[in-house]
Amino acid sequence: MSAYACETGRGSEGEIGWRLVHALAESHDVRVITRANLRPVHAANFATSPRPAGLTFEYFDLPWVFRFYKKGKRFFLVYYYLWQIGVAFRARRMLREEPADVLHHLIGGMDWMPAGLALCPGPFVWGPVGSENTHPVILRHLPPTSRLKEMIRCAVRWVMRTLDPFTRLTGARAEIVLSHTPETLPRRYADRLRPFTQTGVADLPSLARPKTDLARGPRLRLVYAGELKDWKGARMALDAAFAFFETGADAELVVVGDGPLRAGMEAAARVHPNGGQVTFLGWVPMEQLIEELHAGDVFVYPTYHHGLATIVLQAMLTGLPIVCIEGDATGRAVGQEAGITVPLSEAEPPAAGLARAIAALASDEIRRQGLAAAARRIALEQYDYGVLAAHITEVYRSLPHHKNNEADPDA
Repeated sequence: MSAYACETGRGSEGEIGWRLVHALAESHDVRVITRANLRPVHAANFATSPRPAGLTFEYFDLPWVFRFYKKGKRFFLVYYYLWQIGVAFRARRMLREEPADVLHHLIGGMDWMPAGLALCPGPFVWGPVGSENTHPVILRHLPPTSRLKEMIRCAVRWVMRTLDPFTRLTGARAEIVLSHTPETLPRRYADRLRPFTQTGVADLPSLARPKTDLARGPRLRLVYAGELKDWKGARMALDAAFAFFETGADAELVVVGDGPLRAGMEAAARVHPNGGQVTFLGWVPMEQLIEELHAGDVFVYPTYHHGLATIVLQAMLTGLPIVCIEGDATGRAVGQEAGITVPLSEAEPPAAGLARAIAALASDEIRRQGLAAAARRIALEQYDYGVLAAHITEVYRSLPHHKNNEADPDA
């Protein structure tokens, strides 16, 4: 397997990779190529939680000059692309020493970036990968800078999918493509495409503290948690909360996270008549994030062109109904069972529909608690890492070489 990010305690793709390789190692021998800077993180974890017998890590990074220029998120995509080339060489050397039955590019999940394992001989599974389109209504309500970023994102995605030979080879080599956005992938993958969620969750105290009492307090507590970026819906969440507060609602919004929109959001709160009902906590450690979710009543996360974030499943596991918009993986996961997915309309800005959804939950406690209970049940039944690992195992067994081995007992 290749897993660019693979560590616990920080959420996002790293948590997904860490949990999935552990779950798969319960029934397979799993060798994972991941970043070398994770070696001390893994060592610290394995000092308290023994490494599964079926799990080994191969640590690999590019030379220091590449890492220097990648500091932070500068040139991340260039570094990631080159890292995949390096993975190909490292994996080929590993395969000469010990062959593998399956090659699986697990993390990261961009369908417009290549996978080094595609350059190695053997059955290759790509994914889950995908990328979301942005709803036209969202585009029309974005500021000019965000619209420009979206145009650049779409152009880069098209160039990489269509013209980059490494990315095209990756798709051509894949016997199975797992995707959380099958509707947006090129048609040339259709015969090998299988819908598959990109995100899971574990029912552990280190990720969520489930509510034993779903009743809300006298003041409705809304929570947003995530990077304060446009495509993560941070400003839409704030605008929706303002619209809800303007109705005279006794409620508050707690914003957890940091990012480029924070200064503008704090400035908007300072001049808004209901700005005092918003609290900005900035970045907090996971332990505090878990407590903020536990103290909440509704989780507001109106992302767009974004995959299903771990934080959404953490909120569902806690027992919070989700308010989001339709059109991305969050909306598909929530539906109308784990919260309210708001349809978009040309007639009004997205924040108006989100505010109505919040008001609907505020005025109907029976419905809010029912959605909260359903959110936890769905997280446990559909997104548990053991469940996802079992589905991946079925994918492995469906590969042609596996079927041939089952037909030939001497194989």
